Amino acid sequence: MKKIDIHIHAKEDDPYMDRYVEIMDKYNVVAALVHGVKIPGLSSNENVLKVVKRHPKKLYGSVYVDFRMPIKKCIDLIKKYSDFGFKSIKLFPNYGYDPNDDKFEPIWKEVEKRKLLCLSHCGWLILNEHTKDSSALTASPFHFEVPAKRHPNINFIFAHFGGAATYLETIVLTSRLKNAFADTCPGWGKWVFENELPGLKSLHIDQIMYGTDNAGENYGKDEIWWTKKLKKLGYSEEDIYKYFYLNAAKLLGIEK
Repeated sequence: MKKIDIHIHAKEDDPYMDRYVEIMDKYNVVAALVHGVKIPGLSSNENVLKVVKRHPKKLYGSVYVDFRMPIKKCIDLIKKYSDFGFKSIKLFPNYGYDPNDDKFEPIWKEVEKRKLLCLSHCGWLILNEHTKDSSALTASPFHFEVPAKRHPNINFIFAHFGGAATYLETIVLTSRLKNAFADTCPGWGKWVFENELPGLKSLHIDQIMYGTDNAGENYGKDEIWWTKKLKKLGYSEEDIYKYFYLNAAKLLGIEK
């Protein structure tokens, strides 16, 4: 089945993602959104730019923005990479800021003006020396509720299905707001479905999409697992096509 991976990163051992694109082709992953991050060993915004230039119409860019920076610097960063054709901003509220804070309104206005997506990490981060001071308290879907309501033209994607403990926030917002979406990126995104937690059967399939944090050679196994799981939850072949491909294609402007 044709697929779009809405959530991947470049890695140090494959900085230009040449090998990864070969794997994508092997498993019919026709496009992916590559996110910049500020974690050592993962991809900087500048490297994401090199990657998307190297693989146009295959890989699309998402600029990492740290809302702890001065507002003007955040806006300048968004302008710079939007001008290069990036499709999204990537956030990590775990670092101690609340996206709902009114002081960030100028940033959200710029994101909306430039017709960008916003994909945010949600939930717990793997504990290591770089994340020991991070917190999941402000990294959940409800912390995007106000900007999502104020800015209906920004499509918000909650990574990892909004996190484990806060997955119900994802279900609430995706059922109430047309511009609220979620990916099913491991670990929490897949964990929620593995355990078939309460509320999943009320999902709006139009607002859920495939994301992996780099599935690589597991794309084939992933397709089998997710197809079986979604059918068990009562979704049709058409719904599964939306999940794997069409929902993300519409957000990226690949298909209307």
